[in-house]
Amino acid sequence: MVNHKICLTVVTFNILVDSFCKEGNVNEAEDVLKIMKRQNISPNIVTYSALIDGYCLQGKMEKAKEVFDSITGNGLKPCIVTYNSLINGYCKNGKVDEAWRLFLEVSSKGLEHTTVTYSTMIHGLLSQGRNADGWKLFNDMETRQVHPDLFTCNILLEGLCKTHPIAEAFSFLRVMEDKGLSPNIITYGILINGLCKDGKLEDAKKLLNELPSKRLKPDNHIYAIIIGSLCEEGFVDEAKDLLIKMERSGCAPDSMTYNIIIQGLLKKKEFDKAIPFLEEMHKKGFLADASTFSMLINQLQGSKKNDVLLEIMKKVVPKM
Repeated sequence: MVNHKICLTVVTFNILVDSFCKEGNVNEAEDVLKIMKRQNISPNIVTYSALIDGYCLQGKMEKAKEVFDSITGNGLKPCIVTYNSLINGYCKNGKVDEAWRLFLEVSSKGLEHTTVTYSTMIHGLLSQGRNADGWKLFNDMETRQVHPDLFTCNILLEGLCKTHPIAEAFSFLRVMEDKGLSPNIITYGILINGLCKDGKLEDAKKLLNELPSKRLKPDNHIYAIIIGSLCEEGFVDEAKDLLIKMERSGCAPDSMTYNIIIQGLLKKKEFDKAIPFLEEMHKKGFLADASTFSMLINQLQGSKKNDVLLEIMKKVVPKM
């Protein structure tokens, strides 16, 4: 590139750094940084933010913090995007207290929290079961007129489905719509999952059937939730019919779909009914995940059909 006298700018290098970091190749991104310095091209805040993201994706929070701390030493100031990256990394890696300290630091640096900052912090708090803190932060967000977006509201909706009666989640759905937000397929996936967990399978199926009228197409995740619930409730034939409907609609069942079906049947001790799904799973080239594998091991320990089970397990359990 240099030999052909193409003008290299910080923007060009930032694209490379960002690409390497997103692919998980942070060492290569660091190499690009060294080349930049040899070319007398100074990394900017975008470069360092991309590196922080890269380390956070790998769970290397100490390295991410090192990069963050080096910014001021390089004559730059962290921007809100940089803070958002590190706060997100801490939250994703379960270090919510560290994320909260950074969140509080933002204002003292003359920066303003954005919708992304609030959404990230709320998600971190809710994921640690700190629901009251999450909702308090949401109220603070609104007081400060930082407008929540659909991502923010989906986070809160999921929290409600996990910790409150499902009716409260639907009440919040109406609040979302009143704010001018249009629920998306993720929103309805959260609600359908909440209904199934709450034992309201018929309501979940009804909502599934209403999706086309909302100009939304059910995805693998939504089909898998309902099919799995049908299996858990003993409606295996209906689950098979929905699986066929799913394929005909152009939504091909994936590994997750089959794992959820099989887990639902194994929970009900319906091993015989799980066998055809395990066979079909193998034919499609899918493998058992950790939960399915664990349930199959438990079945193996208490089953009289060990030969059948062992043969199937050889086909669907990942090779070590």
